[in-house]
Amino acid sequence: MQFDESGGTVRLRPRSDDRVSRMSDEIAVSVAGLGKRYHLYDHPADRLRKALWGGGNHKEVLALNDVSFTLEKGESLAVIGRNGSGKSTLLQIIAGILKPTTGEVLVNGRVAALLELGSGFEPEFTGKENVFLNGAILGLSLREMEARFDDIAAFADIGEYIDQPIKEYSTGMLMRLAFAVQVMVEPDILIVDEALSVGDFFFQQKCLGHIRSLCAKGVTLLFVSHDMGVVRDLCTKAVFLDKGNVVFFGESNKAARMYLSGRTETVSRDSPSNREFDGGTHSSIEEIARDAIWSRKADGPAGEDARLLAVAVLGPDGAPTTQVKIGEKIRVRIFFRTLPDESGHLSLILKNRYDQTVFNTCSYFLGMEKCTSSGKSFEVFEFEVECMLEAGQYSLMAAFGSSINLPNQGNMLDQSDWFGPIHVTWNYETDVAPFLGMFGLPVRGRLLTSEDEAKE
Repeated sequence: MQFDESGGTVRLRPRSDDRVSRMSDEIAVSVAGLGKRYHLYDHPADRLRKALWGGGNHKEVLALNDVSFTLEKGESLAVIGRNGSGKSTLLQIIAGILKPTTGEVLVNGRVAALLELGSGFEPEFTGKENVFLNGAILGLSLREMEARFDDIAAFADIGEYIDQPIKEYSTGMLMRLAFAVQVMVEPDILIVDEALSVGDFFFQQKCLGHIRSLCAKGVTLLFVSHDMGVVRDLCTKAVFLDKGNVVFFGESNKAARMYLSGRTETVSRDSPSNREFDGGTHSSIEEIARDAIWSRKADGPAGEDARLLAVAVLGPDGAPTTQVKIGEKIRVRIFFRTLPDESGHLSLILKNRYDQTVFNTCSYFLGMEKCTSSGKSFEVFEFEVECMLEAGQYSLMAAFGSSINLPNQGNMLDQSDWFGPIHVTWNYETDVAPFLGMFGLPVRGRLLTSEDEAKE
């Protein structure tokens, strides 16, 4: 399969460019009508025919379609979407690696981009040599890089390997050095494409902490991630892409909720479906789906026999969330309806990222009566869960079933998809954790005296 990247307008990047100089001093990135089209060829000969005579069998793939947005200096923008939605293509065009087929991108300032792990590194060069090479590529002088080298080496923290060829580096070491170079050259605009998924947990925390400090100093951030907890934490705005089209551009919290609920219809800023969740009652199934992290698809297989309609996850402040700290409480609201003369119990199952069930509870275990909607269009059951779990990502599933008079067993009548993930977070480097390990078990401690021991 061959790709054709020919055509497209020239992207303007230098600060001295006339059109860039006419940009507002407050604008960092301006994207207007951006499109990127690829030609796919089954055989190399078809590509040659296309180049020479304009023929050849091929089909077009539209990676980006009429993407437009403006990012002011100092703002942080997340680019989110499923795999294949055009996220990386967009960042590569902004970074100047790819040319667009249509539209225009104007960038105001020095760009540092961490797009593909180790891109721009020469395998035969040492880590130190690659640091100076990348500095030159980014437009820094030898003297400027010499002044920054010690900070870069300290941040990467790879020890004596800094003087070894990077072909000998592990993936984690390569990521450390690549990230250190990009963030320590004092960029005006920092672009990060999922690179933080590599490396150990503590280095990820270190990177995120440094990105926050750069944002506080006024650096503009463009950030791609599937981790909605990090998106909410780092970015104030988000652009949600689906198959190359902009589904939503606006507040990152709203974009993350759309992403997690699986909605990909285009939504404007003022759309009723974009209103904040009020935590109160709902008058229709449409309103339930609007506020939910998971909702039953209208064309789903369950049809009219579906008991579960939607699930919403609320944080300590009562607003929808996918991120809490260890020990904080979440409320999981399950919107359900029962068939005529039917009743049953609601369940909640929690799994970790390794597909291990770490928690399972239901209204039956809690000693509650069977639940029914009693002729209403729906009812709401709420679980309140104290997240005494180690930091990490967890998925949830809700279920409705009936008991069969056997301990720990039941007859499942309906269940949701696995949804989330819910991110349980903690800064282990700066804050004393309430526990260490996988779970926070109820525990008490006391100092025994000799009299106490004698009593036992």
